[in-house]
Amino acid sequence: MTFQPDYPSAIVVEAAQYGYPKGAHNNQPRAVCLHTPEEVADSEPQTPYYFHNTTRDASTTYFVSYLGFVFQMVPESEGAYGNAVEGKPYPAWADSTVNLNLQTLSVEIEGYAATIHQTMPRGSPQWKALVALIAHRCKARNIPPGRTFGHYAVSIYRSDPGQLNIPLLVTDVIALALRADATSADAQLRADIAQLRKDATNGDDGLRARVSALESAAPATHTHETGPPK
Repeated sequence: MTFQPDYPSAIVVEAAQYGYPKGAHNNQPRAVCLHTPEEVADSEPQTPYYFHNTTRDASTTYFVSYLGFVFQMVPESEGAYGNAVEGKPYPAWADSTVNLNLQTLSVEIEGYAATIHQTMPRGSPQWKALVALIAHRCKARNIPPGRTFGHYAVSIYRSDPGQLNIPLLVTDVIALALRADATSADAQLRADIAQLRKDATNGDDGLRARVSALESAAPATHTHETGPPK
């Protein structure tokens, strides 16, 4: 293993071919591109080892196996050779002067474009693993989950990932992220309550000061931005 995974539970199998010369444009992932490697969905993932040994200019950042294991082949600080723009315009959010590989995280999903919607049904281990990966990395990279797209969106020569229901996938990514945020907030609340109890044993002055600090930190209202991702 030559690098530490960006996604904590990922299995590192380093790709042979990746990376661009350092210069004015370094890798800045701003979206997630989904692919299918045209490999049978079974218990024996081959794609990570293909990318590990290939001499072709081909690689991916992540691979999600049929059984729900996540592999990382290219560090997020580098660009994988995953999704060239061919015969289609750059996405609206992208900088058209910068290689799209330097603006995306590429994710290969074990299976075929023609059948991925059947071999990876909603709720399957592979689906859950993909949702968890995207939710985690979108939060870490401040990527709007809605910027998850199929390779076919930027290339006239690609059909992957076929009929995969990407809007439904994004819905589950957002739901998981909201649950994670709620869990984190709940943990913070429990910690605050424990601190209040501790302060209460030290006299009313300590308790009043803690309550005052909590009230000052609490927002008066909550607003929700609407509209497409920026």
